[in-house]
Amino acid sequence: MRCEGWRRRGGAFTFGPVKWEQCNNDAVVMLEVEQGQVEKQPACLACWNEAVERRIKIISSVPIKFDVESAS
Repeated sequence: MRCEGWRRRGGAFTFGPVKWEQCNNDAVVMLEVEQGQVEKQPACLACWNEAVERRIKIISSVPIKFDVESAS
């Protein structure tokens, strides 16, 4: 499952217009967050850490279980 985080590229001190790109990492956790409204979204560790650093209200976090044998 793919992470639902989005990254901002370009803008203020760089050349070109602002672009938003979806994170390419695999999700490892389902985060329930509140940003105006409550949403559940899959997230990778990098996006989860970014949410914590930006003080986004995290209501719950549940690890995503995956089949270890089929991953190898």
